[in-house]
Amino acid sequence: MRKLFLLLAVVAALGVTGAASAAGGGGIGYVACGPGCDPGGGWSGCKTIETSHSSSLWYVYSVRHAFRVSYCKSGGVITSIWGQTNYCDVSGIANCSPTVWFQTGGGRGSTWATFEAHAQWTIAPAHIYNSTDVLSLTIPTIDG
Repeated sequence: MRKLFLLLAVVAALGVTGAASAAGGGGIGYVACGPGCDPGGGWSGCKTIETSHSSSLWYVYSVRHAFRVSYCKSGGVITSIWGQTNYCDVSGIANCSPTVWFQTGGGRGSTWATFEAHAQWTIAPAHIYNSTDVLSLTIPTIDG
């Protein structure tokens, strides 16, 4: 008899959480899930991550090259990737031009993804220093 009540309690709890999820729009939320709430055992949610390099000389120049990507996972598996942005912030006598970015591995349907982003930057009016900057960004297998 005790097992029957326990089974009914579990079924009722699942029904309540399912109804609450449906009422909330059923979208992917910003919540970390483990084996207790996600049969896949992985994290579910959406994030934006960024990596950057910078250089500066006080009151003369400042340059920052950055790459940003947004993604969603369900059960630890990437369901969407969007908003890939390769950009530069500069001040003073610096110039920076983001060039190309590309996905180098993993992606949708995987638990991870890697990207590479490039930029060309120069310090000067006389172009005394030129550099090609390369950023690497990884959507990690383990989130949360």
